[in-house]
Amino acid sequence: MNGSKAGDVNPYFACMAALGLLAETKNCPMTETEKKAVGRYLDWHTGILLKTDGKMGIYRKEGGKLIYKEKADSEDGYLGMYLFLMGKYLEKTGSADLPESWKKGIDLALKKIQSLMQDGITQVSEENTTVYLMDNLEVWRGLYELEPAGLENTQAISEMRKKIQEQIEKIFWDDANQRWRIIENSDRYHQTEFYPDGVAQIYPLIYEFPVKEKKKQKVLYEQFTEMFQWQELNKKRTGFLWAITGMAAAQRGDINNLVELIENYETEYCKGKERKYPLYTGEVGWICMECEKLYELYERKIKTAFIPCI
Repeated sequence: MNGSKAGDVNPYFACMAALGLLAETKNCPMTETEKKAVGRYLDWHTGILLKTDGKMGIYRKEGGKLIYKEKADSEDGYLGMYLFLMGKYLEKTGSADLPESWKKGIDLALKKIQSLMQDGITQVSEENTTVYLMDNLEVWRGLYELEPAGLENTQAISEMRKKIQEQIEKIFWDDANQRWRIIENSDRYHQTEFYPDGVAQIYPLIYEFPVKEKKKQKVLYEQFTEMFQWQELNKKRTGFLWAITGMAAAQRGDINNLVELIENYETEYCKGKERKYPLYTGEVGWICMECEKLYELYERKIKTAFIPCI
């Protein structure tokens, strides 16, 4: 659900929320209730995917039923998030015996992605031929998460993932200006625009995309942080919290800024306060995933810490 009052179900944000339910640490493992909740969501999402032949929409709850409200704005990105969630669920639960409907849903999603792919990169939809960096990173991550699941079509998944991985950097990296292009063959860029211009520069970090030169992501992350102070969760910027930005900090090992973001979130939305509206469940999902990453960063720091002899 997008928010407690809205009653809308946007599969893109819902996948993010479900990913948050799968986040866990050693002292706070995923519960059976959370596992079952994600499974039920995947049942629903897969059912709609099959019913609509891969064309997901946004739905509104009316009279106890979910009614189709409007078309999704990005077919490739939505399909990528579905595969991202599916792959992560299979990894976290160790599930091997998939329901037949899930197998069909995965096959359909892969076929739809393949149909949207031109020269190894995906366009928004059959009608919209625009090619976005962010959408392609979401598709790449979905394929990346699904690849180790040991499915019958693993080879096809691997080939698609390798193809899109190669093309993302080739097509979207602007070497002359040392930044990521938002759109294929476009020089559009406004340095002071938080979204999409700014966010696009750290999106490869957020989705853990393996750039060939890690140094350039370090520079772009530092520039983004200095320009926008994302850890303050300034909702006035676009109407969203953009908690997803904390994942870039996690990838960079920037514990201080990641902790500040999480503390600001807790101060504003937790600690006995009534939840402010609108709070998109996708935001909550990313916070959960970032807490998981933060735990891992602290573990790593403890293991590598120098303990002097006394």
